[in-house]
Amino acid sequence: MTRWVSLHMISLGSLLFLNGHCPSAAAGGRSRCFSEDQLKKRADRFERRYWGTLSHNLQGARTCAGAAAEMRGDVNGRSLSPWNYSITREDDRFPHEIAVAECLHEGCIINGSVNKDYNSVPVIAKLMILKKTPCKWDATKYMVEKGIQKIAVGCTCVVPKSLN
Repeated sequence: MTRWVSLHMISLGSLLFLNGHCPSAAAGGRSRCFSEDQLKKRADRFERRYWGTLSHNLQGARTCAGAAAEMRGDVNGRSLSPWNYSITREDDRFPHEIAVAECLHEGCIINGSVNKDYNSVPVIAKLMILKKTPCKWDATKYMVEKGIQKIAVGCTCVVPKSLN
């Protein structure tokens, strides 16, 4: 299950990027403003569609550390380029919380020890998010825009770039 979550994050990011979703605006070039209730419904629908169970697992997690533990799995610890997850939180972004991979070493684990002849680098996925901003013409409402955010979803071992 945990191995599937890591692979699912990479696959999800690739699919969202390749689908080419763009922000939409209402007629006349002005974005539509949403009430707090409308915003919540729109964000819930967005998270179910684009983030599936990953987002809802984070919302249901008891703590950020618990959410990171749920997403960690055993692949990140067995990798030649191991990583940990941390949770980033932005209140104006949906989903509010996203697990981000952080490489544990500069080098890679070769024959049981860190070898700096190789580099441990993050694997970046472009994931769909929603951003909310206060409505310019009604302070009690919000505008919502789809966007792409680059997220480190894991780490991999690579040969260093040549200094030629």
